[in-house]
Amino acid sequence: MLRPTPCGTLRTCRARWNRAPLVLAVLLFAAGGLRAEETKPAANYARPYEPATRPALIALPPGAVEPQGWLRDWCLAARDGFTGHMDDVDVEFQRAWAADYCMTGERLAWPRGGWPYEGGGYWFDGLARLGFVLHDEELIAQARRRLGVVVDHMHPDSILFLWWLSKSKPEDVQSVQIDCGWPLWACGLLGRAMAGYYAGSQDPQVLQTLETAYSGNGELVRMGWAMSNPWPAYETYTWTGNREIAAALDVLFSANGGGRDTAQCSWNRYRAMPNMAPGAEANDHVVHFLESTTPWALGYLWTGDRRFLDATLAWHDLLARDAMQPSGVPVADEFYGPTGAFRGTETCDVAGYLWSQIMLLGVSGQGRPADRAERAFFNAGPATVTRDYKMHVYFQSPNRMLDNFPPCPHGPQASGCSYKQKHYPLCCTAALNRIAPNYVMHQWMATYDNGLAAVLYGPCKVSALVADRVPVEIVCRTDYPFDEAIEMTVRPGREAAFPLSLRIPGWCKSPELAVNGAAAGGAADANGFVRIERLWKPGDVVRLRLPMAPQVLAGRDANAGGAPYAAVAYGPLLFALPIGEQDGPNVPDPAARWAYALDLPGGDAASAVTVSRRPLPARWDWPLDAPLTLTVPAVACDWPLDPAAPRLPAAPVAQPDQPERITLVPYGCTKFRVSMFPVTERAWNAWEPKNP
Repeated sequence: MLRPTPCGTLRTCRARWNRAPLVLAVLLFAAGGLRAEETKPAANYARPYEPATRPALIALPPGAVEPQGWLRDWCLAARDGFTGHMDDVDVEFQRAWAADYCMTGERLAWPRGGWPYEGGGYWFDGLARLGFVLHDEELIAQARRRLGVVVDHMHPDSILFLWWLSKSKPEDVQSVQIDCGWPLWACGLLGRAMAGYYAGSQDPQVLQTLETAYSGNGELVRMGWAMSNPWPAYETYTWTGNREIAAALDVLFSANGGGRDTAQCSWNRYRAMPNMAPGAEANDHVVHFLESTTPWALGYLWTGDRRFLDATLAWHDLLARDAMQPSGVPVADEFYGPTGAFRGTETCDVAGYLWSQIMLLGVSGQGRPADRAERAFFNAGPATVTRDYKMHVYFQSPNRMLDNFPPCPHGPQASGCSYKQKHYPLCCTAALNRIAPNYVMHQWMATYDNGLAAVLYGPCKVSALVADRVPVEIVCRTDYPFDEAIEMTVRPGREAAFPLSLRIPGWCKSPELAVNGAAAGGAADANGFVRIERLWKPGDVVRLRLPMAPQVLAGRDANAGGAPYAAVAYGPLLFALPIGEQDGPNVPDPAARWAYALDLPGGDAASAVTVSRRPLPARWDWPLDAPLTLTVPAVACDWPLDPAAPRLPAAPVAQPDQPERITLVPYGCTKFRVSMFPVTERAWNAWEPKNP
């Protein structure tokens, strides 16, 4: 075990890191982890120590899935923007988990200065995973250097990853419990980064650090502002079988629970089913909600009690019902609330919501969380940042006609809805680095019958093991979601029989599937997947077409006195009326016309919508001149703009004789936009029975 060293006297760990060469892609889990030889699991990607109840799907190691096409362009923008250069953004990121910057006492807590620990955890998590999915040695080396400081200083008496604090000192233990255990929450974020790095590198020193942190700290694993630590602790157990970690999880998922549960920092309530009656459950800070509900799904894996998973899924259904924005993320400014044209979503929650849905997808095997993940990623994901990935908003909203509009209710307030290099607090600047790599690395997952599942779509290449440890490469050529066709070329190292499971999105009514040109029938199962099991030969081609149709999302904006609204979706994409930009993303075109009400007819909206496609540009940066557009009928309306209190018109708009046609583009391509529109009387009368 490593010995403690004084803060500020960093012992070099370069030699130790150099003795742990990186093992890429398909070889990462070929041995089943550090102790696979003890158990020899039958499934290619099973962990050496797993509870009796297994997840439905197994995450592949970071690097097994590589982005291609437009998705690679966006990942490269992240690398060249925030993710690869956070040290240049703010001195706090230079201090993040640094050897010479060790806070103690009340300075550890929010908001007195603990941001480098939270921010560092978020950033390192995205940094390491992006490095692996791009196979970018510079990013991987940067993650290695930063995490190496923690690796080098850890010792058995450390309080989780806070190596300069000691479990044997009551004052240190007390200091990490103030403000609902904010420092412990930050440790969980770093633990997730460590687990991601170990999954991609198999570096034994990183695994030793995880085991040191989560053994002997059982009570602290079960404490904190939110449940950030149980997930990396569980991951560490599956690699090591550590009995002390198992004991901590036993207590956490016991009948009485093991976590702190007070009015200020409660997450034990999420272990049980919510009251689904409207308004029966108090809302919550959305980061806290996501990080406090999602880990209870581990209770199902740990105990076999299905009620844990059912409760977690039900809480997320409640969030979707009561707070979901058309862009695929919940209202989160910073607490959740009813859908609204001018309600905000914190960038932290774009990253957190995507993470939560992917984790629930893996545990449950249900396609619905994957549908939600795609909507969040394709819409809200690009809206968080500028096209060069060098500025971001703290909050985004469905409608943004002016800079810093609507007024931001929390956080940085006066500047939170403007695109800037950073916002204080720095949580969103750090968290946005998790968005792209988390999506890419989970596009494919493994199954326990040694097959693969395509769960999130986009251009990519997966290199993995199937059947009896046969290496396979599958290249997905597609412009999805800007096109409907996905072509997958399967290249196993030799002929091999194994299953491929393909997710059919819930919005797709008539998918078309063919193998080597021959129709491959088969309806999706209850979880939304089609399974193809056959003898695969090098060069076999699977073609999946997911026909898209315009869909009108209509309802009432409770934040505007019940004003009617409508939005237009096409497949997983939300569409918006773009407002041009002058001199960057914070100056709208003053001549732009945006005051329109949608006049789409009820019933078959597709008959009134014109879809136009052209090839994607050579380099993808979410262009305002989008390659996919929808032209829809609308009428100009009287919609006075009150920057202090923006609202939709209170009633449907009177119908003139001749509507105009306006062109909408994908929401993610816009910085100024209208995506939740007023509606005409004619349209609303057709929709109203469905939207009381």
